[in-house]
Amino acid sequence: MIRFQSGGRTIRRPGTEARKVAPDPADRPAPAAPVQLAPAPSGRPASQPQAPLTLSPEDARARLRRGETFAALVVTGPLNLAGSAWLRALPDWLRCTALNVDDCAHLSTLPADLHAERVSARRCPNLHEVDGRLSIREGLNLSGSGLRRIHADLHATRLNVAGCRDLSAITGAVSVVHLDVRRCAALTTLDPGLHVTQTIDVAGSGLRALPGHIRAGLRWNEVPVDARVAFTPEALNGREVMAVRNVQRRRVLLDRLGIDRFLEDVGGLVLDRDHDAGGERRLIRVPFDNDEDLVAVLVQCPSTGGRYALRVPPHLRTCREAVAWTAGLSVTDYQPTQEA
Repeated sequence: MIRFQSGGRTIRRPGTEARKVAPDPADRPAPAAPVQLAPAPSGRPASQPQAPLTLSPEDARARLRRGETFAALVVTGPLNLAGSAWLRALPDWLRCTALNVDDCAHLSTLPADLHAERVSARRCPNLHEVDGRLSIREGLNLSGSGLRRIHADLHATRLNVAGCRDLSAITGAVSVVHLDVRRCAALTTLDPGLHVTQTIDVAGSGLRALPGHIRAGLRWNEVPVDARVAFTPEALNGREVMAVRNVQRRRVLLDRLGIDRFLEDVGGLVLDRDHDAGGERRLIRVPFDNDEDLVAVLVQCPSTGGRYALRVPPHLRTCREAVAWTAGLSVTDYQPTQEA
C-alpha cells in the first residue's frame, strides 16, 4: 500500500509501502497583508497604531472613566459618553459605530483621526476647534457648542453647527451633502475649500451671499428659499407675501419682511382702537385663506416716538387685551401706572 500525504490529505494505494510527500507550496495559505493606516492631515497628526485596542462599548466607557488613556481604540458598537463631566479627552485614533459626547462640559477636542457612522457633540462649551481627519458617514452634529473654527479633512452627509455663535471659519477639505449654519452670527464668509452638494440652511447666520462655487439649495429654517429671501429681504413686499400659497414659505417671507412693513403694504381690518401714553393704538387683522389670521397691535413708544407692530393670538379683540398679552399678563392683571 502506498500512502500519499499532501496538504493534510492521505491517499492509500493497496500493495505498496507508505511514503511521505512534501506539501505543495501552492496549498499553503497566503500571509495576511498588514493593515495600513493613513496619517491624519498635517497640523494635528494622529499616531499610526500597529495594533489598536479593541473594547466593547461598556468596557471602553468604564476604562475611560477611570482615566485610562489610549493612543488608538476600536469600539465594537456605539460609544455613549453624553453628559460625562469627567471626560476631558478621547483617543487620538478612534473607530466606533456612533459617538455621543453631548453636554460634556470639559471636552475640548475630538479625535484627530475619527471614523464613525454618527457623531454628536452638542452643547460642549469648551470644544473651540475641530481639526484632523473625520469621516462620518451620516452626520456630525456640533450644534450649540463653543466652536470658533473648523479646519479639518472632513467628510459627512450632514454637518450641523447651528447655534455656534462664535464660529467664524470652516476651512480645510470639508465636503458635506447638507450644511446647517443657522444662528452662526460670526460666520460671514465660506471658504473656497468648502464643498456642499445639496442644501445649506442660513437662517440667522452672518452670511449675506453664497460664494460662486457653492450651488447648493438655500434653506431658511428648513424651508426652501431663494437668494432674495435669504439675503435681501428689503426687496420683498407685502403683496408678494399674500400671493404665496405654501403656508411654511409664506411664514418665512413674512418673518423676513417684518410685520410693520407687511401691514404698511397691505393694510388690514381695524378691530379696535384706543389710546395710551404713546398715542393711538390699533388692533389689525389680515385674513389668510389656508392659515390662521394675522392679528397685530400697533403701538407707539412714548419715549422715542417709534411705532411698532406686535403680533398677537388671533382670538384677541381689543388693544388692551393684546398689549397685556405681550406683557405676559391677563387683561385684568395689566394695570400699568406709567408706560414708557
